Amino acid sequence: MVSLENIRNRSGLLMVVIGFAMLAFILTDLMSSSNGSVSTDLVVGQIGDEEIDYQLFEQRIQKTLESQRASNSNPNVNQVRNTVWNQIVRETILNNQFNSLGLEVSSYELFDMVQGANPYPTVKQSFTNPETGKFDRARLLQFLKEDIYNDESGQAMQQWLNFEEAIRKERQTNKYNALIANGLSISDWEAKKNKNYQGEIRNVSYVQIPFQNIPDSLVSVKDSDLKSYINENSSNYQQSVSRSIEYVVFNVMPSEADRKDAQDWIENIKTDFASTEENEMFIRKNSDVFNRVLYVSKNDLSENVKPLSSSPIGTIIGPFNLNFNTLRLAKLVNVSSRPDSVKARHILISSKNAEVKIDSLKNIILNGQSFTTLAQQFSEDNGSAIKGGDLGWFSEGMMVEEFNDACFSSKKGDLITVKTQFGIHLIEIVEKSKSTEKYEVAYLDRQITYSNTTYQNVFASAGKFAAENSNYDQFNMSVSSENLTRRVADELEESTISIPGLDNPRELVRWAYKSKVGDVSDVFEFGNKIVVASLTSIKKEGLKELEDIRNEVERLVLNQKKSEKLMNELSSYNSLEEISSDFGSLITEVEGINFSSSQVPKLGDQPEFVGASFAMAEGQTSKVFAGKNAVFAIKVDKIISAPENSDISNTKNSIIANLKNRSSFQAYQSLVELFDIKDKRAKFY
Repeated sequence: MVSLENIRNRSGLLMVVIGFAMLAFILTDLMSSSNGSVSTDLVVGQIGDEEIDYQLFEQRIQKTLESQRASNSNPNVNQVRNTVWNQIVRETILNNQFNSLGLEVSSYELFDMVQGANPYPTVKQSFTNPETGKFDRARLLQFLKEDIYNDESGQAMQQWLNFEEAIRKERQTNKYNALIANGLSISDWEAKKNKNYQGEIRNVSYVQIPFQNIPDSLVSVKDSDLKSYINENSSNYQQSVSRSIEYVVFNVMPSEADRKDAQDWIENIKTDFASTEENEMFIRKNSDVFNRVLYVSKNDLSENVKPLSSSPIGTIIGPFNLNFNTLRLAKLVNVSSRPDSVKARHILISSKNAEVKIDSLKNIILNGQSFTTLAQQFSEDNGSAIKGGDLGWFSEGMMVEEFNDACFSSKKGDLITVKTQFGIHLIEIVEKSKSTEKYEVAYLDRQITYSNTTYQNVFASAGKFAAENSNYDQFNMSVSSENLTRRVADELEESTISIPGLDNPRELVRWAYKSKVGDVSDVFEFGNKIVVASLTSIKKEGLKELEDIRNEVERLVLNQKKSEKLMNELSSYNSLEEISSDFGSLITEVEGINFSSSQVPKLGDQPEFVGASFAMAEGQTSKVFAGKNAVFAIKVDKIISAPENSDISNTKNSIIANLKNRSSFQAYQSLVELFDIKDKRAKFY
């Protein structure tokens, strides 16, 4: 089963992106079945005409969580929900396109990807002979014809089918992307124009009159002007449905009584800690934070613990404050001469009869067989097996406890067998650094936490605040009179999953979408934070209200009116010298302007300036035009043309390559916009 494991390991990213494809097909079939209409109460979203059923969506989430827990015991549920949703959106949209085009991957293609002349890369890697470095077709065929059927649980077969489905979907997607990319082209005229623009340089002179030269008091800006500007630029001022809240946080912190309880507890356990000989077991049982009992040099001991280096074995220091909320005891367990680091290699066997296999390998190595060759062939640690089992240099504490102790207590050249949670290891000590005196120290920590009584007292205070303030005016006055800190959360969308400082605040967001402006909430509990909130605004989808963007728009309109005033005053001027003389603006020269960049030396990003520079002939002076923060007039002093070269093939190929690189992403983004996607997850989570 090693080959199958290799495939699973090496195709991890692929399986994350397009994994669980079989479940996706079942999901699509169920939703599209004429007899399987989904209750509107259980619709978690809609993608085009496809309704996503909550129960099937949740099943897929749980499937993904189970998969992630194999490598992460505490996966982020919100991230998983978003990932699954995005996968379903992508699969539904692309499946719609595949079906419309009749785009398929036949069984013959799939067979060729696995067993053809040039198999899929993961297949090649998984069935490569470690001794020859070449693809072993016979080993692949043996796996498919025999080995895969030896797993009575059926897991091997299911993993292989999932793998085949994943590469089939990847091939189908690649075909679709290729259809789009190969349909892109560029004309010779466009390529030539682009090449000239890239190579042509312009040197210009200019004068500028900053908008700030005109006092704001000389320009009148009315609300009607602001509203007109917003309407004319409506695409820049769209808003989605959102809520804004103000809230106060009642933090639950340990009281003085809680701190005294922690101090008393750690003082009481000090005698038992001193008398125990099973230090690690004692720590596992009693310490709030488990700390491995390790050997460290004197320099690695903290200042609080350094006195142990000159103390008798069994001495305890503390309790002392490790940090504001943790008390610590430190006990000297042993003193020994040990290396700082060890270089080792190993062979790991975790399958059936591991001890027998390791004993056999050890005997073969003792009789002269190459450790490197055997590690490459038999070790189940894929990361080190490819390097002949080499783990390189590692310091104390980097490996699991049993492995660490065996390596640091053995001699160079020793061949030792160790059992860990990963299986049976055959370890060879290749090299050891110089030994120094080290100290084995056991740490026992007591965290200072709030008691239930403390929590209830804070909760009662928050509850009293909520009960006494039934509307925003009362809420606002109480926040001020009680000297509480007001916090603001703006533009909360219905699907918002995070508010800074609050752990999983979905219930607070859901409350905001069920309430009226001015409502005050009951208490919400988020870990050690108790929250009371008031809903301050409800924003509807569409154009933003003037008051929400007044400052931003007012400055833009003010500058627009200033630019119009300046351009009107300067409309009769025909030379830079006239403007410079009458307005006291210096004539500045700038070189090296290129059409492919909107950057102008000393001025920064000025696309209007660059455009004007390339719109005129040499020696020509422009009319006054508006830039970002000033009005300009420019004169083209010199045009340095692109080098004469009739070959445009490289330019053409470069533009097409750039278009193709962006095509798959941009095509998908366009499809997302075309499909009427309705995300209703906020009703359920």
